[in-house]
Amino acid sequence: MAKWISYLLTRLVVGLFRWVPFRLLYPLSDGLSYVLMNVVGYRKAVVLSNLKRCFPEKTDRELLEIARESYRNLTDLILESLKAGTMPLSELHRRFRYVNYELVNEVLDQRRSVVLAGGHYNNWEWGVVTIAAGFHGNTIGVYKPLSNPLTDRWFYQNRSRDGRIILKSMRDTFRAVEEFKGQPSVFILVADQVPSNRKTAIPAWFFKQRTACLPGTEAIARANNYPVFMYEIQRIKRGYYELTFSEICREPATLEAGALTQALMSAIEATIRQKPANWLWSHKRWKWQPEMEGTPQG
Repeated sequence: MAKWISYLLTRLVVGLFRWVPFRLLYPLSDGLSYVLMNVVGYRKAVVLSNLKRCFPEKTDRELLEIARESYRNLTDLILESLKAGTMPLSELHRRFRYVNYELVNEVLDQRRSVVLAGGHYNNWEWGVVTIAAGFHGNTIGVYKPLSNPLTDRWFYQNRSRDGRIILKSMRDTFRAVEEFKGQPSVFILVADQVPSNRKTAIPAWFFKQRTACLPGTEAIARANNYPVFMYEIQRIKRGYYELTFSEICREPATLEAGALTQALMSAIEATIRQKPANWLWSHKRWKWQPEMEGTPQG
């Protein structure tokens, strides 16, 4: 019963946002971000700790300002994601623009598959709904299912409503690679989360911190020699985004173990450093750290 109530409440909230115009959405986001940071204090200690360890050169005042902006980025993401549940696909495509599909399509047209990876930076949720429209091949998005199967199923249907993206649970990632082997496909993974399995985690330097990274991107790319690209989402203004693809490695099978993951994490870090507030700093990214040799990079 509790799962049904949670599911129905989710549907109700999303349905209500159909009637909230964008001119009211962002004042609402401003208010919600203030409440989360200054009243509720949602993961405030985590946010400030993460920022301090990544930007030790910045003053407390500068870090606090980045934190304020990061809460606004978070609440923009939450409310925009709710709004997307009832937005026409045409409106989503108008607000979320893709710059250079041809970079990835050049590889797909050669009958090769690619791995596309990125981070929790700006509104990746709108990208899930819209990204498959421009690729010359299958698009397989890897996601972490919600704990409530009713809500998860509804979000699955909503995210894949254009009929082009195929969503697969994280636990089915490698089965999906086998399923689409021989067909030009784009496998989309988020690469900046903390891995749940310490034994398979790949160590890398990220903001000069010893960081445990998910193994999926490297494992798939090196085993199959699939070229790896990164997606970078930038906010043009509130409610409007632009996504750019960039090449990380064309022949990953030639790299040493760990090199691809390091290259990807360095690229994600470079993006975050441009506008730090647009990353998800409330994530407990360094709750455990792997042993590493050498000196910090970045």
